Amino acid sequence: MAVRILKVSSLASALLASSGVYLYSRPLDINDLSVVRFGRAAATTAVISYDYLTAFRHVEHGTEEYQAVKSKVHLRSAERLRDLCCSNRGTFIKVGQHLGALDYLLPEEYTSTLKVLHSRAPQSSLEEIQQVIREDLGEELSEIFVSFEEEPQGAASLAQVHKAVLHDGRTVAVKVQHPKVQKQSSKDIMVMEVLVKAVHWLFPDFAF
Repeated sequence: MAVRILKVSSLASALLASSGVYLYSRPLDINDLSVVRFGRAAATTAVISYDYLTAFRHVEHGTEEYQAVKSKVHLRSAERLRDLCCSNRGTFIKVGQHLGALDYLLPEEYTSTLKVLHSRAPQSSLEEIQQVIREDLGEELSEIFVSFEEEPQGAASLAQVHKAVLHDGRTVAVKVQHPKVQKQSSKDIMVMEVLVKAVHWLFPDFAF
């Protein structure tokens, strides 16, 4: 147990150090939230890992008490993951939705908690949508559409759909990616891969 606690401490130090290097090795852009997103993910992973490491210290394996404690830890951890996904949005929500569908693999505490992410897809504002279209197409909404409904017809983790009318009179559905998704997704996936490897290092023989 002491070795694993040391691993958590070493991992936390490494994560903080790498965050500092990242901050000072590039110009600070207040609109670039990658460091904040990484910090949330790293902190959540550390808290969940510590919870699993310490929750069973005084509980005998295989007993009813052990099962009850395990269920509570699963639920706390699932709620932390859900909150992380809601905060970081984008790829995190997409992955969380996928995890919520793995009934055959994950404990019920995880799947039931993460399934709510299917109804918590973020919505981008009209101003953000206008900016995405301006950057991608080089035109304003009014130059492309006669009308563009501000309220989306539907929203998902990575994009949302709006009803609009073209200048030739055709009614169309316009699917627009949420701002920064393309820029952040590759970094988010890399962060997830690093943290999954870190958890595997801490719990090489872990099983739900």
